Amino acid sequence: MKKIISVLLTICILLGLCACGAGGSTETTAPKAVLQAGYGRESITPDHPVGMGGYSDSETRKSGMVLDYIYTTCVAFNEGDTTILIYTVDVCGLSDVVMEKMRSTITTFTGIPNENIFIGATHTHSAPSYGTDDAWDKVFLDAAGNAGKAAIADLAPIKLETATTTLENMNFVRHYLMNDGTYYGSNFGSTESGFKAHALEYPDRQLTLLKLDRESKKDILMVNWQAHPAAAARQDDYTAVSADFVGHTRSTLENETGMMVAYYTGAAGNTNPRSLIESENLPENMNYRTYGKHLAKKVQELLPSLAPVEASGIKTTRVAFEAPIDHSWDHMIKEANEVFELWKSEGKDKGDALGKQYGFTSSYQARAIRTRHSLPATQTRELRAFSVGPIGFTTGTYEMYSDHAEYVKENSPFDLTFVITGCSGYIGNKASYEYRSYETDTGMFASGTGEAMAEEYVKLLNAVK
Repeated sequence: MKKIISVLLTICILLGLCACGAGGSTETTAPKAVLQAGYGRESITPDHPVGMGGYSDSETRKSGMVLDYIYTTCVAFNEGDTTILIYTVDVCGLSDVVMEKMRSTITTFTGIPNENIFIGATHTHSAPSYGTDDAWDKVFLDAAGNAGKAAIADLAPIKLETATTTLENMNFVRHYLMNDGTYYGSNFGSTESGFKAHALEYPDRQLTLLKLDRESKKDILMVNWQAHPAAAARQDDYTAVSADFVGHTRSTLENETGMMVAYYTGAAGNTNPRSLIESENLPENMNYRTYGKHLAKKVQELLPSLAPVEASGIKTTRVAFEAPIDHSWDHMIKEANEVFELWKSEGKDKGDALGKQYGFTSSYQARAIRTRHSLPATQTRELRAFSVGPIGFTTGTYEMYSDHAEYVKENSPFDLTFVITGCSGYIGNKASYEYRSYETDTGMFASGTGEAMAEEYVKLLNAVK
């Protein structure tokens, strides 16, 4: 009898093993990582006079009245063991050197590695410049670290929704060819009328939204749009502190939608919110406030078009891009020094007048020649790209031209691509070197740099697809 029972037990054990092999195992698998997002914001508004950025004279032009607060904003994405931080900062521009200082501070505060930190600037011309005041510099760096910590602490599961549209007559290039064959390239646009002109280039007019829908916390809205600022600082002799139209777009959207907003500037190197060509879509007497609120209205009109997208997976990549320096004006270094010294001692008008005698477009060009004269043949600029599910992103330090941004978006393997700029140095297109635009004369980089950079971004996006 014992022998029969033993045989039966053996058969039961064998049948149980077979059942396990056929999918009857009770072993559990690790739960799938959930995509999360969080939001953090810290003020970088100065509480004492600080050297102002935006016009190459931060040594002498100090901040004054505060029109509105300026911020460092961070959106964090997390999936499993991977966390990335995406910053947008209310300053005119951030060099690679300053970005590396930011990343080092952020890593110290948050533990997030350098390669997972991405930074852009809103390009306001009404904010301090890093490196002119030690106390503000510390506020600036600490704000980046604290915004990152806050964003990580705010992480919550999300669903993604996206929308994009084309906005006509909201954003223009600032390069025109007149009927008489003359070139017009005002850096700040114009409201002049009475003569006809046609644009030499066309802006990337795409407004892109990414909504991070969170069940338990406030939703986050990421906005990507490109337009040069209207320079709020002019209201107080170029010393007023403001986030420019971006601040009013952001605050209007937050007040009227209840969402937390992060605005990421796209290509702004050759764009303007004004145009020589009349526009029915822009309010009369437009300034930074009215433009910001008008853009917010356009964003709100797009919100009902938001559609859900399936998203999982975070990928990152970066490359050291060798940008050739424009040394074509090196033979004019003596004249450039004369113009620069006159500018500093007797003002910009006299500096510009002497510059025109020598064939410079402005005293700013003389300053640029002095700066790039001592540089090597190339300068390394780091380009970064990342993806969150079906959405691609690019970041870097430059003032990208609109046609280059459009090329990146058109050739991106992603259906939706954010082009985010750090806005530190013009990189023009090849045509702009032929008609000598303000941007190419005052920038550092040689003809062809912008096209090569756009190609590199497409490669990076393909690498993270």
